[in-house]
Amino acid sequence: MSRANLDDVLSKTGAYSPGRVFITGVSSGIGEALSELYLQHGYTVYGTSRRQPYRFTSTPNFHYRAFDLSKLSNIGELFTGNFADVLKLGVDLFFLNAGVSGNVPARSEEFALDELQHVLSVNVLANKAILDMMLASKHRPKACVLSASMAGVRFRAGTLPYSMSKAALSALGGVYAEENKDIFFAVLGLCNVNTSLSRQVSFSARTADFPDLKSLQQRALSPGYMISPAQRASDIFSVINSPDEYGVESGKFVDMRVILAEYARKQNASTSFRV
Repeated sequence: MSRANLDDVLSKTGAYSPGRVFITGVSSGIGEALSELYLQHGYTVYGTSRRQPYRFTSTPNFHYRAFDLSKLSNIGELFTGNFADVLKLGVDLFFLNAGVSGNVPARSEEFALDELQHVLSVNVLANKAILDMMLASKHRPKACVLSASMAGVRFRAGTLPYSMSKAALSALGGVYAEENKDIFFAVLGLCNVNTSLSRQVSFSARTADFPDLKSLQQRALSPGYMISPAQRASDIFSVINSPDEYGVESGKFVDMRVILAEYARKQNASTSFRV
């Protein structure tokens, strides 16, 4: 989908005219920040997580349903009750954001198969199940955002469950994008965001056992390296509203740091040329 087509769609149902969005993992981190941002822009937000996001309890346009995404056999129950409208009316955008790390870091042989299965269920298979239900809705979404990671592209010792799941998640977005040309799939490596998951990887008691993770920890401690979930949510909002300007193609993994830096470079060059 080209920028012109996506902008035309969003002018009717998205960024320019508030619509409906669905977000997983809304109790903290980027999911919580995305919920707040879209509510501020007048959207109706349907959010799910295991824990109640109390900050939105009294917000009229926020609809919440507690759900454990690892319970794959029960996932159809997510879209019942106050969430029935998600499939009945459809949503304009949805964010498959929830994720777990699988108690990294540890050596690969230390991860039991049931632990790997749990991470893959939450980070990949639950997203596949939700995606299928969304696509079967009479009112298909216009865009899907997957919270991918460089961990699924650049592999580091100590991160087997998380890296496996994020590699599979990128593949999920890529294949579905090829099969559903009417929907824009943004596969975004969110990177260097100060969340509980990133802190677990960078500041575990075992981080020092893995040189790459120790280096990551040192970068995380550098002033300005880690950014807030609110900043990344704002970045995502800008990117999915104008994907061509940021060089984002449907189904293609991108590192947010790279595309934001390139966008800033082009903007600076354009400003310098006009001056």
